[in-house]
Amino acid sequence: MAGTTSAFEAVEVHHRVQASLVDLVEELVRKGGDRALAEETITRLVDFTAAHFQTEERLMRQLGYPQAGAHGDEHARLLEVVRAIRAAHASQEPGAGRTGELRSWLADHISTMDAAFVEWCTASGARPV
Repeated sequence: MAGTTSAFEAVEVHHRVQASLVDLVEELVRKGGDRALAEETITRLVDFTAAHFQTEERLMRQLGYPQAGAHGDEHARLLEVVRAIRAAHASQEPGAGRTGELRSWLADHISTMDAAFVEWCTASGARPV
């Protein structure tokens, strides 16, 4: 059907949105200007990241991905980092500058764990609906 988006394509769009939010948070924190805008953007990153992880983990469970638990554990660790950045920013602690850690984690996670999931789907013939 023309114009439809596969689950994998939707997840890739999520990844681009996450990367854009990380870029924006990093810029706002580095500039140190509008704290309210930075706080709002960090909150959007936390909320979007949590929703993305739920979507990805639901897809893995639906397809019976054997590494879904380990993948979810990685998601939980990153979500802790994102929430710690939000808390540090809210209390004006230096930890708000950990966005470089997020960028590295996100790139590594996508190129390893997410790629392994896609490879498993291809090899097993699992197709998201």
